[in-house]
This record gives sequence, C-alpha cells and structure tokens, in this order.
Amino acid sequence: MKRKLLSYFTIVLLCFSGTFFSQTYQLTGNPVNTTGWDVVPSATVNTDFIQLTADQISQVGGIKLNAPINLKFCNKWRVEFDFRIDGNGTTSYGRGDGFAFWYLANPPSSYVTGGGLGIPANATGLMIGFDIFNNSTEAQMSKVHLLYGTNNTSGNNIEYNNTPGSTFHSPDLITTQPFVGANFKHVEVTGEVDPANVTNWIITIKIDNNTIVSQSFAPSGTAGGHDAGVFWFFSFHRSCQCKAFH
Repeated sequence: MKRKLLSYFTIVLLCFSGTFFSQTYQLTGNPVNTTGWDVVPSATVNTDFIQLTADQISQVGGIKLNAPINLKFCNKWRVEFDFRIDGNGTTSYGRGDGFAFWYLANPPSSYVTGGGLGIPANATGLMIGFDIFNNSTEAQMSKVHLLYGTNNTSGNNIEYNNTPGSTFHSPDLITTQPFVGANFKHVEVTGEVDPANVTNWIITIKIDNNTIVSQSFAPSGTAGGHDAGVFWFFSFHRSCQCKAFH
C-alpha cells in the first residue's frame, strides 16, 4: 500500500503568559527542507514530500523534531497535516496497520512493530494513533486512538488502553471518514490548558473539519510531570507509503 502524508506537517505553539508568543515547526519546500528534523529510516525525502514507508511489507519510517520542546510552556498548541493511504496492500492485512504521532518524555530507541503503531512499551506522554487494522478481528477499520499517559497495556497497543479520563477510542469511521482511499484527509489536532483543571489538556481532533473528539484529558501516571518532550510522526505498516507535501 502507499500511504501519503500531504501538504505540510506543522506544529504551531501558541503561548499566552502576559504577552502573545508563537513558535512554528513545519516541513516545506521542494525538496522538503528537513533542517531541525531527524528522518528515521525507511522514511526518505522525495521531492516535495516525505515518504515514510515504501509499498512493501515490514516497513517502518518516521520523522521527528531533533530537539525537545516544552508544551507545558504553552496554553495552546496545534498540529496540522494531511495524509492519504493507498496502494496494493495484501489480501490478509490490507494496507498495513496505521500511523501515529507522539509527544513523549522518554523518546524511544526501538519501536513496536505491527499493531503497536511503533509506540514502545512504557512510552509516557501524549500518543494519537490512526489505526486501519483491527488486531482483535483482523478486519480493516479506521479508528482514532488517544492516550495521555503511559503505554503499558498488554502488547504495547494503545488500541487496548482504557485508562479512565486519559484515553479515547473513536467509533469505526471506515464508512464515513475512511483513512484508506484516493482522497487526502486533513487533520487538525489542538490542545489547550483546561481552565477548570490546569493539569488537564482539552484536546480536539478534526478530520476534514469533522470533530472526532473534543474533551478534557487528564494525564495518567507520570505523563503530566514532564517539562519537555519530543514530537514524532511515525508510520508502522506491513505495506505502506506516506507522503508530505507543501
């Protein structure tokens, strides 16, 4: 399968502490300028896009900021990107497992294959996965998973993490917002400090301007205690390609 991450991948941090401050991290250009980012094999720069994985089995690829940032310094932040998943796939496993992005206090040195979407055991922070393979039924699906805590469930799979107040799992969107197809999907994720409980983030996820979730999430475990983390955008597929365009 081919998986394409389109347009640009942008992180915008909006901070309010007496005066307005904003910081932007993005991937743009032709070829894409990856200054300030680390490209994790098998991801490659291919003209005006980042190809995370090839249309082959057992592929992994990603891109991450090469220095930690402190989201706790910001009252608001936003991540935007576009993606498309297509290609050949396989009869048994379709077009792979999905992709995820993470803001972790403990950046990994290795990755979980398959259904774990690359997120390692005991990863701590914010993890959002776009899952196209149901590991219980082995059926195709399109689900969003969110964990603001520690990835410590069996199999290191956030699909099965149900920590109260710290997790979200969307219904299957395969009929209304399918992640696989010829059309690009635009994703916007915003976070802001919850004024009712400043240790929480109100996180909103939209796909093509359709709100998938918008609620307050409490940090479980030690997720709320770290002052700096690293942003990763990662693809873990049995067969997949992902592209990012400007």
